[in-house]
Amino acid sequence: MKVTILGISGSPVKDGNCDKLVQEALKTATEVEGVETEFVSLADKDVAMCTHCQYCIQNRSRCKIEDDAQEIWDMMERADGLILGGPTWFLTLAPPLTNLFSRLREAVFFSFRYRNKVGGSISCGWFGWGMDYTLDTIEGLMRACQIIPVARGAAISSTAAYGKRAAYMEHGALDDASGVATVRNVGLRVVEIARMIKHATESGIVLPKEQQVTTTGAAVKPRKKKFVEGVWREEA
Repeated sequence: MKVTILGISGSPVKDGNCDKLVQEALKTATEVEGVETEFVSLADKDVAMCTHCQYCIQNRSRCKIEDDAQEIWDMMERADGLILGGPTWFLTLAPPLTNLFSRLREAVFFSFRYRNKVGGSISCGWFGWGMDYTLDTIEGLMRACQIIPVARGAAISSTAAYGKRAAYMEHGALDDASGVATVRNVGLRVVEIARMIKHATESGIVLPKEQQVTTTGAAVKPRKKKFVEGVWREEA
């Protein structure tokens, strides 16, 4: 079965450790027949943070800010599975990935754009401290959008991995053999579950529409129309 896996690296460092780990997971995913992959690095993307202006809530629509986030959201919607990576800063997730998801409130409250997509989380760090918090945060972002987290992996980029005084390893996080093994497993696991869910969905093994609810437990109601200044417009 053909599936598409999208990898997003939420690091401001182009071609750095986070990019390489997400790409490693995607490369492993392509070892399975019928898998196509796409990769996006947020390092060269313009993705603003949410300003909490309430436009998306009041209009039941996507964020009004026009930047590179729109294209990435479209890629997420087309994909069957997602591999999300973010470096660990100050014992938690670095900002870029949070910025991307912070503006998806419309998907959380009013739509099923990403419902039942499969997700894997990846992180990297200097000492390894805080990477579990980072992975928890990435999985929390997924769950808010009804993406299903199925695997996580992490690798560190210093000699602390070998019990030595911390210094950069020659190839960074790719030299953390045990960590890279967990990252490769993310690629395979996301493919495995994405194929299963796609097969079940295409076979009609899903909840009836009337029983599908958003993350908040609310049913999605169709927008109404109202007459405003001589024009029929959708009502939030």
